[in-house]
Amino acid sequence: METRDHNYCIILAGGVGRRLWPASQKELPKQFIDFFGTGRTLLQQTYDRFARFIPQDHIYVSTFEGYVSLVSEQLPTLPTDHILPEPVQLNTAPAAIWGTWHAVLADAEANVVVTPADQLIQNDERFREQLLQGLDYVSTHPQFLAIGVRPTQPNTAYGYIQMGDEVDAPGALSRVQSFSEKPELSYAQMFLNSGEFLWNTGIFLWKGNTLGHQLAQMQGRPDQPVEKLAQQMVTIAEEMNYVRTIIPEGMPRSIDLLVLEHCDNVMVQQCDFGWADIGCWTELHDSSHLDADHNAVTPGARVMLQGTQNCMISLPQGQKAIIAGLDGYVVAERDGILMICPNKDPDAIRRLINEGIFF
Repeated sequence: METRDHNYCIILAGGVGRRLWPASQKELPKQFIDFFGTGRTLLQQTYDRFARFIPQDHIYVSTFEGYVSLVSEQLPTLPTDHILPEPVQLNTAPAAIWGTWHAVLADAEANVVVTPADQLIQNDERFREQLLQGLDYVSTHPQFLAIGVRPTQPNTAYGYIQMGDEVDAPGALSRVQSFSEKPELSYAQMFLNSGEFLWNTGIFLWKGNTLGHQLAQMQGRPDQPVEKLAQQMVTIAEEMNYVRTIIPEGMPRSIDLLVLEHCDNVMVQQCDFGWADIGCWTELHDSSHLDADHNAVTPGARVMLQGTQNCMISLPQGQKAIIAGLDGYVVAERDGILMICPNKDPDAIRRLINEGIFF
Protein backbone atom coordinates (compact mmCIF):
# COMPACT_ATOMS: atom_id res chain seq x y z
CA MET A 1 0.00 0.00 0.00
CA GLU A 2 1.51 3.35 -1.04
CA THR A 3 1.73 6.09 1.58
CA ARG A 4 -0.95 8.19 -0.10
CA ASP A 5 -3.38 5.26 -0.05
CA HIS A 6 -3.54 5.88 3.73
CA ASN A 7 -4.94 9.42 3.31
CA TYR A 8 -8.41 10.17 4.72
CA CYS A 9 -10.61 13.27 4.91
CA ILE A 10 -13.11 14.32 7.59
CA ILE A 11 -15.56 17.02 6.48
CA LEU A 12 -17.19 18.90 9.37
CA ALA A 13 -20.74 19.78 8.29
CA GLY A 14 -22.85 19.90 11.43
CA GLY A 15 -23.10 23.62 12.17
CA VAL A 16 -26.05 26.00 11.81
CA GLY A 17 -24.18 29.02 10.39
CA ARG A 18 -25.98 31.63 12.48
CA ARG A 19 -23.84 34.50 11.21
CA LEU A 20 -25.37 34.02 7.73
CA TRP A 21 -28.95 34.17 8.98
CA PRO A 22 -31.62 34.39 7.58
CA ALA A 23 -30.19 32.68 4.47
CA SER A 24 -28.68 30.01 6.73
CA GLN A 25 -31.22 28.56 9.16
CA LYS A 26 -31.39 25.44 11.29
CA GLU A 27 -33.50 23.57 8.73
CA LEU A 28 -31.07 24.36 5.87
CA PRO A 29 -27.67 25.63 7.08
CA LYS A 30 -25.08 27.38 4.92
CA GLN A 31 -23.10 24.23 4.01
CA PHE A 32 -26.11 22.97 2.02
CA ILE A 33 -26.61 26.23 0.07
CA ASP A 34 -25.21 27.32 -3.30
CA PHE A 35 -24.38 30.97 -2.60
CA PHE A 36 -22.46 31.59 -5.84
CA GLY A 37 -24.79 30.13 -8.46
CA THR A 38 -22.34 27.39 -9.45
CA GLY A 39 -24.85 24.55 -9.22
CA ARG A 40 -22.91 23.05 -6.30
CA THR A 41 -23.41 23.80 -2.60
CA LEU A 42 -20.53 24.59 -0.24
CA LEU A 43 -20.57 20.97 0.99
CA GLN A 44 -20.55 19.60 -2.55
CA GLN A 45 -17.68 21.88 -3.57
CA THR A 46 -15.68 20.74 -0.52
CA TYR A 47 -16.32 17.08 -1.32
CA ASP A 48 -15.43 17.57 -5.00
CA ARG A 49 -12.19 19.31 -4.04
CA PHE A 50 -10.95 16.48 -1.82
CA ALA A 51 -12.26 13.67 -4.03
CA ARG A 52 -9.71 14.82 -6.63
CA PHE A 53 -6.88 13.40 -4.52
CA ILE A 54 -8.42 11.28 -1.76
CA PRO A 55 -10.38 8.07 -2.56
CA GLN A 56 -14.12 8.59 -2.20
CA ASP A 57 -14.35 5.68 0.23
CA HIS A 58 -11.78 7.46 2.44
CA ILE A 59 -13.99 10.54 2.94
CA TYR A 60 -16.26 10.92 5.99
CA VAL A 61 -18.81 13.63 6.74
CA SER A 62 -19.62 14.45 10.36
CA THR A 63 -23.00 16.14 10.60
CA PHE A 64 -26.03 16.60 12.86
CA GLU A 65 -28.39 13.64 12.61
CA GLY A 66 -31.11 16.00 11.34
CA TYR A 67 -28.98 16.73 8.27
CA VAL A 68 -28.16 13.14 7.26
CA SER A 69 -30.82 13.15 4.52
CA LEU A 70 -29.43 16.42 3.15
CA VAL A 71 -25.91 14.98 3.04
CA SER A 72 -27.15 11.81 1.32
CA GLU A 73 -29.13 13.86 -1.21
CA GLN A 74 -26.22 16.17 -2.02
CA LEU A 75 -23.50 13.48 -1.93
CA PRO A 76 -25.24 10.38 -3.36
CA THR A 77 -21.94 8.53 -4.01
CA LEU A 78 -20.81 8.83 -0.38
CA PRO A 79 -21.25 5.48 1.41
CA THR A 80 -24.03 5.70 4.00
CA ASP A 81 -21.78 4.46 6.79
CA HIS A 82 -19.39 7.33 6.04
CA ILE A 83 -21.98 9.83 7.23
CA LEU A 84 -21.43 10.19 10.98
CA PRO A 85 -24.70 11.44 12.53
CA GLU A 86 -24.15 13.54 15.65
CA PRO A 87 -27.10 13.02 18.05
CA VAL A 88 -26.50 16.57 19.28
CA GLN A 89 -24.73 19.38 17.44
CA LEU A 90 -21.17 18.91 18.62
CA ASN A 91 -18.40 21.43 18.49
CA THR A 92 -15.60 20.70 16.04
CA ALA A 93 -13.16 18.91 18.38
CA PRO A 94 -15.44 15.94 19.22
CA ALA A 95 -16.52 15.73 15.58
CA ALA A 96 -12.90 15.68 14.36
CA ILE A 97 -11.94 13.06 16.96
CA TRP A 98 -14.93 10.89 16.04
CA GLY A 99 -14.08 11.08 12.33
CA THR A 100 -10.45 10.17 13.05
CA TRP A 101 -11.68 7.24 15.15
CA HIS A 102 -13.49 5.82 12.10
CA ALA A 103 -10.55 6.47 9.77
CA VAL A 104 -8.21 4.56 12.11
CA LEU A 105 -10.72 1.72 12.41
CA ALA A 106 -10.58 1.42 8.62
CA ASP A 107 -6.79 1.85 8.45
CA ALA A 108 -4.41 1.82 11.42
CA GLU A 109 -1.95 3.94 9.39
CA ALA A 110 -4.51 6.60 8.48
CA ASN A 111 -3.29 10.14 7.75
CA VAL A 112 -6.18 12.52 8.31
CA VAL A 113 -7.13 15.96 7.01
CA VAL A 114 -10.00 17.66 8.85
CA THR A 115 -11.78 20.46 7.02
CA PRO A 116 -14.79 22.73 7.46
CA ALA A 117 -17.49 22.40 4.79
CA ASP A 118 -17.94 26.13 4.19
CA GLN A 119 -14.80 27.43 2.49
CA LEU A 120 -14.04 28.94 -0.89
CA ILE A 121 -10.85 27.78 -2.63
CA GLN A 122 -9.86 29.60 -5.83
CA ASN A 123 -7.04 27.31 -7.05
CA ASP A 124 -8.01 23.65 -6.70
CA GLU A 125 -4.83 22.34 -8.30
CA ARG A 126 -2.59 24.35 -5.96
CA PHE A 127 -4.78 23.18 -3.08
CA ARG A 128 -4.26 19.54 -4.10
CA GLU A 129 -0.49 19.96 -4.36
CA GLN A 130 -0.09 21.66 -0.99
CA LEU A 131 -2.47 19.40 0.94
CA LEU A 132 -0.74 16.29 -0.40
CA GLN A 133 2.57 17.81 0.66
CA GLY A 134 1.15 18.32 4.15
CA LEU A 135 -0.24 14.78 4.32
CA ASP A 136 3.16 13.42 3.29
CA TYR A 137 4.71 15.35 6.18
CA VAL A 138 2.35 14.11 8.92
CA SER A 139 2.64 10.54 7.62
CA THR A 140 6.26 10.49 8.84
CA HIS A 141 6.19 13.07 11.67
CA PRO A 142 4.22 12.70 14.95
CA GLN A 143 3.02 16.29 14.81
CA PHE A 144 -0.12 18.27 14.10
CA LEU A 145 -0.11 20.46 11.01
CA ALA A 146 -2.27 23.57 10.65
CA ILE A 147 -2.87 25.11 7.24
CA GLY A 148 -2.40 28.89 7.14
CA VAL A 149 -2.55 31.62 4.49
CA ARG A 150 -1.12 35.12 4.36
CA PRO A 151 -3.57 37.74 5.65
CA THR A 152 -4.56 40.43 3.15
CA GLN A 153 -6.43 42.72 5.56
CA PRO A 154 -6.92 43.06 9.34
CA ASN A 155 -9.95 40.74 9.45
CA THR A 156 -11.26 40.32 13.02
CA ALA A 157 -13.36 37.25 12.11
CA TYR A 158 -10.32 35.01 11.57
CA GLY A 159 -7.80 33.40 13.90
CA TYR A 160 -4.11 34.34 13.54
CA ILE A 161 -1.21 31.90 13.81
CA GLN A 162 2.22 33.31 14.61
CA MET A 163 5.04 31.54 12.76
CA GLY A 164 8.10 30.53 14.77
CA ASP A 165 11.25 28.75 13.59
CA GLU A 166 11.16 27.27 10.11
CA VAL A 167 11.09 23.48 9.81
CA ASP A 168 13.63 21.66 7.64
CA ALA A 169 11.10 19.91 5.40
CA PRO A 170 9.58 20.33 1.93
CA GLY A 171 7.15 23.26 1.79
CA ALA A 172 6.84 26.43 3.83
CA LEU A 173 6.59 24.89 7.32
CA SER A 174 7.18 26.63 10.64
CA ARG A 175 6.61 25.87 14.28
CA VAL A 176 3.52 27.51 15.77
CA GLN A 177 4.66 30.18 18.20
CA SER A 178 1.28 31.57 19.27
CA PHE A 179 -2.37 31.71 18.28
CA SER A 180 -4.94 34.49 18.61
CA GLU A 181 -8.60 33.77 17.98
CA LYS A 182 -10.60 36.66 16.44
CA PRO A 183 -8.49 39.56 17.78
CA GLU A 184 -9.60 43.16 18.10
CA LEU A 185 -8.97 45.36 15.08
CA SER A 186 -5.85 47.01 16.50
CA TYR A 187 -4.22 43.63 17.13
CA ALA A 188 -5.30 42.28 13.74
CA GLN A 189 -3.64 45.29 12.10
CA MET A 190 -0.48 44.73 14.15
CA PHE A 191 -0.42 41.04 13.14
CA LEU A 192 -0.82 42.00 9.49
CA ASN A 193 1.95 44.61 9.63
CA SER A 194 4.42 42.27 11.38
CA GLY A 195 4.51 39.71 8.58
CA GLU A 196 4.83 36.97 11.22
CA PHE A 197 1.21 35.81 11.22
CA LEU A 198 -1.01 33.66 9.01
CA TRP A 199 -4.77 33.34 8.94
CA ASN A 200 -5.93 30.04 10.42
CA THR A 201 -7.95 28.22 7.73
CA GLY A 202 -9.38 25.68 10.16
CA ILE A 203 -7.88 22.86 8.08
CA PHE A 204 -5.74 20.47 10.16
CA LEU A 205 -3.70 17.38 9.31
CA TRP A 206 -2.39 14.60 11.53
CA LYS A 207 -1.69 10.90 11.63
CA GLY A 208 -4.43 9.02 13.46
CA ASN A 209 -2.14 7.61 16.13
CA THR A 210 -0.63 11.08 16.71
CA LEU A 211 -4.06 12.33 17.81
CA GLY A 212 -4.65 9.22 19.91
CA HIS A 213 -1.31 9.62 21.70
CA GLN A 214 -1.98 13.32 22.36
CA LEU A 215 -5.41 12.64 23.85
CA ALA A 216 -4.00 9.84 26.01
CA GLN A 217 -1.37 12.25 27.36
CA MET A 218 -4.02 14.89 28.10
CA GLN A 219 -6.05 12.34 30.01
CA GLY A 220 -3.02 10.91 31.81
CA ARG A 221 -3.78 7.37 30.68
CA PRO A 222 -1.92 4.81 28.53
CA ASP A 223 -2.66 4.56 24.81
CA GLN A 224 -5.29 2.01 23.87
CA PRO A 225 -5.75 0.65 20.32
CA VAL A 226 -8.89 1.95 18.67
CA GLU A 227 -9.78 -1.58 17.60
CA LYS A 228 -9.83 -2.76 21.23
CA LEU A 229 -11.94 0.21 22.35
CA ALA A 230 -14.36 -0.29 19.46
CA GLN A 231 -15.05 -3.86 20.53
CA GLN A 232 -16.62 -2.46 23.69
CA MET A 233 -19.04 -0.26 21.76
CA VAL A 234 -21.92 -1.29 19.54
CA THR A 235 -24.06 1.81 18.99
CA ILE A 236 -23.34 5.34 17.78
CA ALA A 237 -24.53 6.60 21.17
CA GLU A 238 -21.83 4.56 22.90
CA GLU A 239 -19.18 5.90 20.52
CA MET A 240 -20.36 9.47 21.07
CA ASN A 241 -20.38 9.08 24.83
CA TYR A 242 -16.77 7.89 24.67
CA VAL A 243 -15.74 10.77 22.38
CA ARG A 244 -17.26 13.28 24.81
CA THR A 245 -15.20 11.86 27.67
CA ILE A 246 -11.92 11.87 25.73
CA ILE A 247 -11.35 15.62 26.02
CA PRO A 248 -10.33 16.50 29.59
CA GLU A 249 -12.58 18.79 31.60
CA GLY A 250 -11.71 22.42 30.94
CA MET A 251 -10.26 21.76 27.49
CA PRO A 252 -11.90 23.67 24.61
CA ARG A 253 -14.35 21.80 22.37
CA SER A 254 -13.17 23.72 19.29
CA ILE A 255 -10.57 21.81 17.26
CA ASP A 256 -8.77 25.09 16.50
CA LEU A 257 -8.31 25.92 20.17
CA LEU A 258 -7.64 22.33 21.24
CA VAL A 259 -4.77 21.91 18.77
CA LEU A 260 -3.33 25.42 18.58
CA GLU A 261 -3.51 26.28 22.29
CA HIS A 262 -3.14 22.93 24.07
CA CYS A 263 -0.72 20.91 21.92
CA ASP A 264 2.98 21.71 21.81
CA ASN A 265 3.88 19.67 18.72
CA VAL A 266 2.11 21.83 16.15
CA MET A 267 3.46 23.08 12.83
CA VAL A 268 1.90 25.47 10.35
CA GLN A 269 2.16 25.21 6.57
CA GLN A 270 1.95 28.48 4.68
CA CYS A 271 -0.23 27.97 1.59
CA ASP A 272 -1.35 30.14 -1.29
CA PHE A 273 -4.31 28.41 -2.96
CA GLY A 274 -6.70 31.37 -2.66
CA TRP A 275 -8.74 30.84 0.51
CA ALA A 276 -11.80 32.44 2.09
CA ASP A 277 -14.05 31.32 4.91
CA ILE A 278 -17.74 31.77 4.13
CA GLY A 279 -18.68 32.31 7.75
CA CYS A 280 -20.54 35.60 7.75
CA TRP A 281 -22.07 38.19 5.43
CA THR A 282 -18.90 40.29 5.38
CA GLU A 283 -16.85 37.33 4.14
CA LEU A 284 -19.50 36.29 1.62
CA HIS A 285 -19.52 39.83 0.22
CA ASP A 286 -15.74 39.90 -0.13
CA SER A 287 -15.73 36.50 -1.87
CA SER A 288 -18.53 37.30 -4.33
CA HIS A 289 -18.50 38.95 -7.74
CA LEU A 290 -18.74 42.71 -7.16
CA ASP A 291 -20.16 45.34 -9.49
CA ALA A 292 -18.55 48.72 -10.13
CA ASP A 293 -19.94 50.03 -6.82
CA HIS A 294 -18.68 46.99 -4.87
CA ASN A 295 -22.14 45.50 -4.45
CA ALA A 296 -22.69 41.73 -4.48
CA VAL A 297 -26.07 40.28 -5.50
CA THR A 298 -26.85 36.56 -5.23
CA PRO A 299 -27.55 34.96 -8.63
CA GLY A 300 -31.17 34.89 -9.75
CA ALA A 301 -32.43 37.93 -7.84
CA ARG A 302 -33.68 40.87 -9.94
CA VAL A 303 -32.39 43.93 -8.16
CA MET A 304 -32.16 47.58 -9.20
CA LEU A 305 -29.58 49.52 -7.20
CA GLN A 306 -29.42 53.29 -7.01
CA GLY A 307 -26.92 55.28 -4.97
CA THR A 308 -25.95 52.05 -3.24
CA GLN A 309 -22.44 50.74 -2.66
CA ASN A 310 -20.47 48.11 -0.69
CA CYS A 311 -23.63 46.10 -0.03
CA MET A 312 -24.39 42.37 0.11
CA ILE A 313 -27.80 41.52 -1.37
CA SER A 314 -29.11 37.98 -0.83
CA LEU A 315 -32.65 37.44 -2.10
CA PRO A 316 -34.58 34.39 -3.39
CA GLN A 317 -34.32 33.56 -7.07
CA GLY A 318 -36.67 35.75 -9.10
CA GLN A 319 -37.22 38.17 -6.19
CA LYS A 320 -37.55 41.77 -7.42
CA ALA A 321 -36.22 44.64 -5.34
CA ILE A 322 -35.26 48.31 -5.59
CA ILE A 323 -32.54 49.35 -3.15
CA ALA A 324 -31.40 52.96 -2.90
CA GLY A 325 -29.11 55.01 -0.71
CA LEU A 326 -27.37 52.26 1.26
CA ASP A 327 -23.65 51.97 1.95
CA GLY A 328 -22.11 48.91 3.58
CA TYR A 329 -25.34 47.05 4.35
CA VAL A 330 -26.55 43.47 4.06
CA VAL A 331 -30.06 42.94 2.71
CA ALA A 332 -31.13 39.31 3.05
CA GLU A 333 -34.48 37.52 2.85
CA ARG A 334 -35.60 33.93 3.24
CA ASP A 335 -38.92 32.32 4.16
CA GLY A 336 -40.60 35.66 4.71
CA ILE A 337 -37.90 37.02 7.01
CA LEU A 338 -36.26 40.22 5.73
CA MET A 339 -33.12 41.56 7.42
CA ILE A 340 -31.49 44.92 6.67
CA CYS A 341 -28.49 45.89 8.79
CA PRO A 342 -24.93 47.25 8.56
CA ASN A 343 -22.42 44.69 7.30
CA LYS A 344 -19.44 45.61 9.45
CA ASP A 345 -19.53 43.43 12.57
CA PRO A 346 -19.27 39.68 11.73
CA ASP A 347 -20.96 38.68 15.01
CA ALA A 348 -23.78 41.23 14.86
CA ILE A 349 -26.18 38.77 13.20
CA ARG A 350 -25.62 36.15 15.89
CA ARG A 351 -26.44 38.74 18.54
CA LEU A 352 -29.59 39.75 16.68
CA ILE A 353 -30.77 36.13 16.56
CA ASN A 354 -30.14 35.71 20.29
CA GLU A 355 -32.31 38.76 20.94
CA GLY A 356 -35.00 37.90 18.37
CA ILE A 357 -36.56 34.97 20.23
CA PHE A 358 -39.74 35.13 18.12
CA PHE A 359 -37.76 33.95 15.09
